[in-house]
Amino acid sequence: MLAKDVMMTKVVTVREETPVREIAKLLLANDISGLPVVDGQGAVLGVVSELDLMRKHIKPNEPSVWTMLFGKDADVLKKQQDALRKYLGKTAGDVMTSPAVTVETSDSLEKIGNLMFNKQVKRVFVTDGGKLVGVVSRSAFTKLLLEEEER
Repeated sequence: MLAKDVMMTKVVTVREETPVREIAKLLLANDISGLPVVDGQGAVLGVVSELDLMRKHIKPNEPSVWTMLFGKDADVLKKQQDALRKYLGKTAGDVMTSPAVTVETSDSLEKIGNLMFNKQVKRVFVTDGGKLVGVVSRSAFTKLLLEEEER
C-alpha cells in the first residue's frame, strides 16, 4: 500500500499569518491535534501541533551566564531559541515547527511508518509535486490492523 491509498484528503490548513487563537479554535472544532501551515501555492511550510501551542504557557528557561560566556551544545541553544520563539509567538509562522515531515503519494506505508516512528510524529503530510494533497496519521495504521484481521 502507498500513501495515496490511506491518506485523508480533507486537511484543515492555516497560513503563516493565521493568529494562534484561530489555530486553537480549528484544532478543537475539528478534533485534531495538529495541522499544516501552507503557502499560497499549497506547499507545506511547517506544522502547528497542540504541543507547539502548549509552549505559549511554558516560559522558557533563561540561558545561564555560563552558557552565554562559554557556549553550549548548538542543539540545546537551538531548542532554547525555539521555545522562546513559540512562547512569544502570535501567528502560525511564529509557533510552527519547521520543516514538517512530508512524504510523496507514492511512498510505501512501510517507509511512512518507519519515518513516523523514528521522528516520533503523529502525522505526515502527503505532497504531490510539492503541493499538499493529504495526511497520514497514526490512526491509519490502527485501521489497517483491524482490516487485516477481518480478512
